[in-house]
Amino acid sequence: MIKKIIRQSELILKYIFRAFPWNFHKFPLINKFKNKKAYVLVNGPSLKKALEDFDNGLNKFDSNSFFVNLSPLDPHFFQIKPKHFCVSDPMFYQDYLPKMDQIRKMYDLLDNNVDWDLYLYMCFESDSEYDKLIKYSKIKNPKIHFIRMNRKHCSDLYPSLRHWLYKKGWFMPEDGTIANTAIYLALIEGYKEIELYGADHNMFLELGVNENNQLCSLDSHFYDQGKPKMKVFKNPTISEDRAFRVHEFLYVLYVMFYSHNLLRQFADYLGARIINCTPGSMIDSYERKTGC
Repeated sequence: MIKKIIRQSELILKYIFRAFPWNFHKFPLINKFKNKKAYVLVNGPSLKKALEDFDNGLNKFDSNSFFVNLSPLDPHFFQIKPKHFCVSDPMFYQDYLPKMDQIRKMYDLLDNNVDWDLYLYMCFESDSEYDKLIKYSKIKNPKIHFIRMNRKHCSDLYPSLRHWLYKKGWFMPEDGTIANTAIYLALIEGYKEIELYGADHNMFLELGVNENNQLCSLDSHFYDQGKPKMKVFKNPTISEDRAFRVHEFLYVLYVMFYSHNLLRQFADYLGARIINCTPGSMIDSYERKTGC
């Protein structure tokens, strides 16, 4: 017992120092949606079928939806009019050549066409990155509210303390992908039932290495036009213009799946349910109901 107390004390000090600068941002919608259902719509290929079902009246997505990344390029974004939109990739605040035109088009669509209150959540490690995204987006639309998150991690703490810090919004599970971020937001905003769509999470089945030792990926999404092609998988998180190393991307996948496990534990702590409605999803942390 004494060893555990000493270990937890060491971890608390580690996370306190890691959280520097200690400027914790506030969430304007924390606990605002109790007794409501959230729909987390991430951009895996299977989301196309889920949106077709929505068009046919089989799914009932509404403003309590969480959209992510380049989803505003699809007309359903402006049809559903979600309250929540999340980004966490450095490509959204810099000239990331593989997707620069799509990103610019997305920002223009948001600036010109959003006529409802939209909360744009930015999940980065530093305030300078938040400032860069706001400037890079060139968004002036007063209906769009930029929200800064606290991307600070404490996964090794004792669960009850970890969950308390998550609930306050001061710390969060390491995201891995934007799907993790959106689920976390839905939980701290009070949603007690969260349905997850488009979370195929089978990207390791779409990988290959070319003759130049560059990691390649299909990088397929629901909004893709035509059949996806293998492309060099660039790493936007570094200043160097190069592809991910295999070990780097496998580590990202480890973080992503481990984060889903932490989110399941956090949901249990809050008395919330996360239901994975994605057919064939590789996530093994949540209860499953294909297609919901």
